[in-house]
Amino acid sequence: MKLELQKKLATNYPKIFKNVGGDPMVTCMAWGIECNDGWYDLLDTLCYTMQQHCEVANTRYIIETDKYEFIEDGDPEYVQVVAAQVKEKLGTLRFYVDGGDASTEAMIELAEAMSGRICELCGSPARRNTDSGWLHTTCTACNLKRQGWVSGSTEEFLTDSNPNNTPNKVSQDTKLRKGLKQAKEGKFSKTPPKIKPTKKKTK
Repeated sequence: MKLELQKKLATNYPKIFKNVGGDPMVTCMAWGIECNDGWYDLLDTLCYTMQQHCEVANTRYIIETDKYEFIEDGDPEYVQVVAAQVKEKLGTLRFYVDGGDASTEAMIELAEAMSGRICELCGSPARRNTDSGWLHTTCTACNLKRQGWVSGSTEEFLTDSNPNNTPNKVSQDTKLRKGLKQAKEGKFSKTPPKIKPTKKKTK
């Protein structure tokens, strides 16, 4: 994630991200937030909800005085989430913490599940892909960009306007491009074109 976005999260939620930039021998947050910018809004919403919950949980009513008081750090009843590590793993968000309670655990589980439907690169609706051999959650446009298509548009893919394709990729994509054109024009062949797997050269 961009440094400016990480600083924004650390500024808005200092209690949660108090270990950012700390000693790498003590905390994994020394490496910052290890995911891409597309999940920023998801992380922002998660942290806001968790911090609001902690603020409420740390307020208790005293019957004798008919007043509310704040529970301070060090009190056994004190509730505060502190990020231990935030990263992408197997295509989804991982948000490891110290502290918190059952409610914050449920919030984290929900956010991690939602990350599998949000593009990690741009934040658009997406799904998990394995086309590159690695699990990643990307939208169609960003997935095309990952494969070398500069604009990430289907028009660029259909017109083959990217000059950086390797010969193997052009031969494979030509068949897929033909099928996409037929579908776009409403022309479907009885049998779809077969794409042969690329053979590895033996030494």
